[in-house]
Amino acid sequence: MSTAYGLVKHHPELKTGTQKNLDINRLAVLCRSVFKPWYKTYDELHEKYRFSPALIANIDESSTRVPTDSKQLVVHTTDTKAGFTKEPPRMINSTFVAAVAADGYAFPSVILWPSVKLPEELKSLLSPTLEIWANGSGWMDNECFKRYALTILLPSIIERRKRMSLENKHILLLLDSHVSRADPSIWREFQKQQVDVLTFFPHSTHLCQPLHRGVFAVSKSELTNRFEAPSSSSSSSKRAAISDALPQAIHTALSPSVIQKAFVCSGVLHNSSGPVLLKLPESSIYPLLSR
Repeated sequence: MSTAYGLVKHHPELKTGTQKNLDINRLAVLCRSVFKPWYKTYDELHEKYRFSPALIANIDESSTRVPTDSKQLVVHTTDTKAGFTKEPPRMINSTFVAAVAADGYAFPSVILWPSVKLPEELKSLLSPTLEIWANGSGWMDNECFKRYALTILLPSIIERRKRMSLENKHILLLLDSHVSRADPSIWREFQKQQVDVLTFFPHSTHLCQPLHRGVFAVSKSELTNRFEAPSSSSSSSKRAAISDALPQAIHTALSPSVIQKAFVCSGVLHNSSGPVLLKLPESSIYPLLSR
């Protein structure tokens, strides 16, 4: 790396970076010709309704499973123990469901937990801004999404609009096209409340979805840093370890500064897509293989 830094130092047009692993579907859409139409649609909606930042929202979910990647170390050549460590117990998956607004506001969140009933170790996490639902699998499904959208998100959006004296203003909701969203009855209720829904282009959310660009990245990083693997592989020990790390990780991830920065980085503010598009080639350099 010293060679690389020396090269960059003498050539300011160069920079260092870390490659990210993306599947072929995401690689195939990494071009302006794919993203421009989506941003154009967004800007046209904004021109029509003049959305307040407080009424531009994004909803999505992310796994809270703690990664168990090995760490790189610098050790003495005579140290025969440093290359080995105890493998932590495999953590069960749960899902963090969040919704945020462009002005930095966080709507109430939900953790989907893989059990039939809510474990005692997690009840202390319940608050007005965080619910935990035991849904069996810990993954998002149609029933959980509908429940969150209609009983938490929509009422919260309407109440916030009223509190800010914006009752006659349209709301813009940004989300992906996950199969759990495919229930027309949900969107008819949103339509009644003047909520316009715009879905992201498939496989593009890693670049233009605020929750992916900021909130979930921070929550995963914070959870990894704060999580201490239990010595026992029992389910109760795993739950206790998660309950210790999760609250502060979520609190940090949903801070106004993180949310606002995420909307800026994703280009999801009126006429702000330029920096995102400039980083992309005009056409795909990883075309999808024909089947």
